[in-house]
Amino acid sequence: MSFTARFINIVLIATFLASCASNQPAIVEVAPVETVEPAPEYFLNSSEYKLLLNAEMFGDYEKGFAEYWQFVQEVAAAEGIPVLIKEDPLKLSHKQVSFWDTEGLDLRKNSFLLRRKSKYKGGEIAPGYEFGLKFRQPDPTTTLSKDLTMTEGYVPKFDRIELESDIVYYSAKNGGQDLTYAVSNSVQLDDMPSNTYGGFVKIYPVLATLGISEEAELSMVAGIAVDEWMVKPGKLDFGDGLYGRMDMSVWIVETEAGEMRIAEFSFDHDFLNDRQYDAEAMQRCTTFINKLNDYKPEWSEVGKLKAAYLFE
Repeated sequence: MSFTARFINIVLIATFLASCASNQPAIVEVAPVETVEPAPEYFLNSSEYKLLLNAEMFGDYEKGFAEYWQFVQEVAAAEGIPVLIKEDPLKLSHKQVSFWDTEGLDLRKNSFLLRRKSKYKGGEIAPGYEFGLKFRQPDPTTTLSKDLTMTEGYVPKFDRIELESDIVYYSAKNGGQDLTYAVSNSVQLDDMPSNTYGGFVKIYPVLATLGISEEAELSMVAGIAVDEWMVKPGKLDFGDGLYGRMDMSVWIVETEAGEMRIAEFSFDHDFLNDRQYDAEAMQRCTTFINKLNDYKPEWSEVGKLKAAYLFE
């Protein structure tokens, strides 16, 4: 498929996603972006639907996962949506998650997010780090303007640079659906890079364009590393080959004021670069998550991206 055709598909899909929103998505305050020519290797290749959950229901996160998983299956059955269940749907994965920025949050101000993940093994953090750089904007054209290609010699974790639409339901910003677009690229490293800005410019050349001193020190946002527990119970079959991969996660954050928990249900699906899913399958994604919220509203919370809590 030609780049022109791909870009037209992005615009068409973006228009469709936006039309599913009950309210106009809120405008995020970001620094002006001068370059708006899309990077030709990108196309909208996935979408994630997010529902923030009531953290009080996840004081015992394993029990919370089990109960909410039952609700998911009941709503899917009522909506006639087949569920492809994994052999061990509530198998736990455990990671440490942190976000890195300058003291003045210069990356955040330029709509970038630098995330670090580490896996736990046998109760201890395993060697190695996964770093992911993400650029987020309210429209796909501006999002596509940033080339997150890595310097030669660094091997991306995935075989493609991800351009994803994120849909936060019952948003704190507008009460409806908050639709944003994010392009991201991740790398697995054996050792921690230099904690200066220049250490990451060496990996992601795009960071050299922001006018931030390469001597600037990077540190964990809010000085906090998140304890993440997650289950991936299976897929929802929305029809026409559209499968939603489900996640449930709980972030446990230790702060000076005490422990904070952030819980979320989400599912994501791929987009194909050679065809579009039919409108009925796409609409069932939105219908399902709305029905899930309405089924047990006391389990839902006002929506926002989880990382926003740390920056706040």
